[in-house]
Amino acid sequence: MNDVEEHIKRWIKNISTIRPELGNFSVCPFSSTATYKIIHSNIDDIMPVNGCDVVIFVVEDYLSVDAIQFWCDFYDKKYTDYIFLEDCAYTDFHINGIKTNNGKYNLVLCQKKKKLQESRKILSKSGYYDHWSDEMVTEILGEDQNIVKKTG
Repeated sequence: MNDVEEHIKRWIKNISTIRPELGNFSVCPFSSTATYKIIHSNIDDIMPVNGCDVVIFVVEDYLSVDAIQFWCDFYDKKYTDYIFLEDCAYTDFHINGIKTNNGKYNLVLCQKKKKLQESRKILSKSGYYDHWSDEMVTEILGEDQNIVKKTG
């Protein structure tokens, strides 16, 4: 295993850790059981891969968050059964003070849209999104933000 893969595995462990600041949820409640593949790719060569819950594409280091978001939007339109989310090394994201991004590599995460939407519906009923700002709900969930109901 190389340094990139080790870093991503540590990040997955970190976002799987239960946090009191998040109402005893982890940053990503399904990450501890999700299957994943790590693929090094040029950002313009990304294609969905079957056989796992999440594909983590490690893309070029020099790309800005805007460039990565452009490509995620492009792939969302091209592969309508999937959702593509950026995790930019240069931009920190936090939920209620807890860092959510990996902080070292530019990543594009690819997941089946239907499964992700089902997970979001489950989490919406649990109070998970109560710890998210309205801006975070809008930015991360995009068109799925209508699924989310804050309980608190």
